[in-house]
Amino acid sequence: SLDLSNFDTSNVTDMSSMFVYCTSLTSLDLSNFDTSNVTTMERMFNRCTSLTKIYVRTNWDTTKVSSSSSMFSNCTKLVGGAGTTFDSNKTDKTYARIDGGESAPGYLTDIKAKPAV
Repeated sequence: SLDLSNFDTSNVTDMSSMFVYCTSLTSLDLSNFDTSNVTTMERMFNRCTSLTKIYVRTNWDTTKVSSSSSMFSNCTKLVGGAGTTFDSNKTDKTYARIDGGESAPGYLTDIKAKPAV
């Protein structure tokens, strides 16, 4: 497990390969991440083969991201909050949003849906 609750990411622009090959991670809580200045998310979760959930807040922002190839490559167990499952054709920032079901599929889950510990 990782405790990222004290990470200050407000000035971060490059998150490429941040969690690459974290094969033992099953879930990530990125709800405190400020991604409003991030421009690069290439391979951010690449090869996180056990990852099933990524929790974020509704202010998760990828509008400035211009480079995101292979962001979710090989995350075959990843499931969004509304049930969207991994699609090997959608591995860039296209699905880097809170899952809105069929009308707005995504790989992320709203932190409000995280089970209490």
